Amino acid sequence: MKKKVLYSLAAMVGLVLTSCSGDYDDWASPQSFTEGTSANPYSVSFVAGPDAAVEMPTRTDDVRLVTLTAGSEEVADYTPQIVTINGENIPATVDQGNIIVSAATLDSIIQKQNNSRASVVRSFEVKTNVSVVLKSGEAFTTSVIGTTTGTLKPAPTPAIDEKGYYLLGNFAENGNGWDLSAPVWMEKVSDGVYEAVVNTTSDGDNWYKFYEGSHQSNDSWDVTNAGALGCRINGDAALTGFIIHQGDGASKVQTPVIKGKGQYKVTIDMNNLVYTVKRAESTYYLIGNPQKWTPGNITCMLHAEGDNIYSYTTKFTNQWDIKVFEGKYANAGGDVWKYCWGGVDGSTEAQGTLIFGNGDPNAAGAIGPSETGGWYTFTINMNTQTYTWTPIAAPATEYTSVSLIGDFNSWGGDVDLTPLEQAPHNWYARITIPTDGNLKFRANHDWSVSWGTSEANVGVPVGDVYSLEPGPKDITVPAGTYDFYLNDITGRWNIKVVGE
Repeated sequence: MKKKVLYSLAAMVGLVLTSCSGDYDDWASPQSFTEGTSANPYSVSFVAGPDAAVEMPTRTDDVRLVTLTAGSEEVADYTPQIVTINGENIPATVDQGNIIVSAATLDSIIQKQNNSRASVVRSFEVKTNVSVVLKSGEAFTTSVIGTTTGTLKPAPTPAIDEKGYYLLGNFAENGNGWDLSAPVWMEKVSDGVYEAVVNTTSDGDNWYKFYEGSHQSNDSWDVTNAGALGCRINGDAALTGFIIHQGDGASKVQTPVIKGKGQYKVTIDMNNLVYTVKRAESTYYLIGNPQKWTPGNITCMLHAEGDNIYSYTTKFTNQWDIKVFEGKYANAGGDVWKYCWGGVDGSTEAQGTLIFGNGDPNAAGAIGPSETGGWYTFTINMNTQTYTWTPIAAPATEYTSVSLIGDFNSWGGDVDLTPLEQAPHNWYARITIPTDGNLKFRANHDWSVSWGTSEANVGVPVGDVYSLEPGPKDITVPAGTYDFYLNDITGRWNIKVVGE
């Protein structure tokens, strides 16, 4: 009994010494030790194990990834402390001087690191940190580290279907169910890559799957399901993930979901068996202190920067300042709270993940910048559903007016926008333009400062928001009633057709 207690105490001391050593802080960078130095007193060598070249799915069991050999007869065994694959930890054991890992876990790590399931050989680095067990059994020595390499080839993937791919699910295109006779066909955008824009029908979970075109059937689920492609976990709402196919062996093809009603771009890359879901371009507004927390008040529209990124720049007066809602909920009244985007309630972190209310008025919390009364640009990325607060310097210039002028008023008699009291340097007005033609924004009713577009004679498609990079050229719009927005700090503007 006394010997076991001493052995355990010595082991604990060895582990403490190992964890406190600054030599082992960065497992991702290559490290090696010269044999015979104090760092490796027992001359332990590390070489690639007999199974270091892994080919899936041939290897479905454990693999001997590294072989250890000691130059001292005092060594009886080894205890793995940390084993990493390209810097990422992997569970490991030791058997007869071999570091043993799960082939399936190794396969998963390599796929994730390369964001690909393509059946091509991938090289990787193994860094092994072990404690040496002496034959005396009374103590562990301090750790030794070695670096080896290996390769892994993922399992073969299905051939790209010559007839393409389609979607079924909770989409407006085929009603609230899964109508076999009304598939959503995906457009080929490059070799092996297909995409489709869909409108989901539920404020909650919208279930969907991908299908191979060669198995399309108007009336047979048996035929259709033979070409089904999905995810590994049923109900997975991830914005990107690996595609599971019928030949995945033990993995059943499960059904992913898109959360919330809206328009989404869904893409599949059959070269790498990866799918992505991105919210399609839309309109977004602030609700909160900048517009007095009033549902239906659409004066604070975020400016589109392209690629589904939107921003708003002003002085934010409170640390728990805002939420965000999508334009389609502008007339939802009190129900807008159920469908706001926010974050962790009260968060003042510089960046975070957007949380969608999804029908629950308390799900998305109000967020704000770290400084009360500070000047910031608030940015949302609807591809990743994240937000960022970026501090800016207080603006040095104040304008007495911002107005519209153009062909509609013979380039005279400016029509003023209204400055937003709680969102300084932002302007808004709803204005009817009686005739087709060109127009510009300008400050102080003169041409010292004006805002147009960098592209000449680009019209506003009816039903869309027009947001372009500011520039000196006129903006061309057809007759109609519009909501006009301008930020005089950034020069960004929106023109939104009313009623769309």
